Amino acid sequence: MEKAPHSLINGMDKNNNRSIPPEQRRDTAKDKKRIKKIFIAIVAAFAALGIIMGVLLLVLELIKPEESDISYEDYRFFEADYSKNIFEDKVYMRKNRAIMYDRYGLETEIKEENAVNDTPAASLFYEYFHCLMNGEYTKYRDFFTNAYLESDECDIPEKFTMQALYNINVKLHSIGTKEIDGTELSYEIYEVSYQIFENNGTFRRDILPDESRTIVFELYIYNGAAKINSIGYRANG
Repeated sequence: MEKAPHSLINGMDKNNNRSIPPEQRRDTAKDKKRIKKIFIAIVAAFAALGIIMGVLLLVLELIKPEESDISYEDYRFFEADYSKNIFEDKVYMRKNRAIMYDRYGLETEIKEENAVNDTPAASLFYEYFHCLMNGEYTKYRDFFTNAYLESDECDIPEKFTMQALYNINVKLHSIGTKEIDGTELSYEIYEVSYQIFENNGTFRRDILPDESRTIVFELYIYNGAAKINSIGYRANG
């Protein structure tokens, strides 16, 4: 039996015993590198998408719509007195009525002199809580976006007394941007807690007198001002 030439053996494909020209072998190597790059790009894209979805799920998990069935019966609350001035109540005036604002771990008290010059969110919360304490129910709707006011989640009381709030804490949870009707705006998520001295249920019926329950605010920031776009419970209640 005659032996195959040495040069032919070196050019054979061991799998199908066909000779592969050097140019074709180089093209095959390039194709493999190109496929590898495409595969890496696809994996990276899915990884980025996964991160984005994870952030969205975190926000959605943090904010839950107000549940209408969380409401105590009337006898659990103090009697509503629309003529009462809470600032004449000596017991309430001894409570801690400061509005504490925590942004990135830096906690400060929001006061009248710094509210306007601070962040839009700080300014909003200062006005928001003083609106409640002064019982300015006709002004209350002004703090919300039109989208919230027109949504099924909107649950704004028609009228409430002066709310004796104390131990007020506002903590920034996260920030981001989103596009609404072709306009990009910033949003900020806050965890908020406070207590209501002798709560009469005209504003909140989901907490009993002197109890506290953390709620979550989603604020939209645009044109240098903040509006509340959503209020819900924290995921773990």
